[in-house]
Amino acid sequence: MERIRTVSGTGPVYIDDDAAGHCAFEINVYRDDAGNVVGRGHVMGDSLVLGRMARGQTIELASKEDGHRFRLVTGTWNPGDRTMDVETGADVIH
Repeated sequence: MERIRTVSGTGPVYIDDDAAGHCAFEINVYRDDAGNVVGRGHVMGDSLVLGRMARGQTIELASKEDGHRFRLVTGTWNPGDRTMDVETGADVIH
């Protein structure tokens, strides 16, 4: 896979379309040989917000700069951790 960009920033977190807090993110965006785009990285923030993210059904982050929202799939999270691995689709870039 070819890394095409890194997307990072801070912004609000939406869980099941309700505002749930704020976090920072850093996501590396890759394109595979078939042209599919995927993002892999991590979010950082208060462990209470990350705990809610780990239990939510639909997780979105919004860039503070332009308000663009993108969906996340959360990875493993342990209570008390302030970071969590995430994956995104092509909507991380716009």
